Amino acid sequence: MVTKRQHESESLSGDPLPAFPERYPSRLGRGSGAPCLLIVDDDQGILNLVAKMVSRLGYHATTTADAADALLHLADTQYDMVISDYAMPHMDGYQLADEIREKHVGTKIIIMTGHRDPDLIDMLKHSSMVDGLLYKPFTLDSLKEKLQLAEVS
Repeated sequence: MVTKRQHESESLSGDPLPAFPERYPSRLGRGSGAPCLLIVDDDQGILNLVAKMVSRLGYHATTTADAADALLHLADTQYDMVISDYAMPHMDGYQLADEIREKHVGTKIIIMTGHRDPDLIDMLKHSSMVDGLLYKPFTLDSLKEKLQLAEVS
């Protein structure tokens, strides 16, 4: 279930999403409910699209447009995973990941980025702060793969 507005059926790469929702099993989540993800991005279009994509993969998505609001959500609700954009105003995704690691042990973190700076990519890939790195634009299949890898890390 997506908690914010629905949007067009296309992936971040521009490819269409499958016509019918596909459900993939997950080891995340509590009981029989869908795994809970918090998606953080200051671009509303990307935020909505990623929420729809994870919903198609069988996850429950909550969205927020900034890191401070994400921390408020995390204080009130236990999330299995956070998918955050790297480049955001006031607090970037890496700083958010640091806060999450300190206060919400066990929450998995995937950083999305469209930046291709080799130093940034190297830092994110070799950091113990994040469980996955997702390059924009991405497809439903690449998102599914990153979610599954983060689940077992």
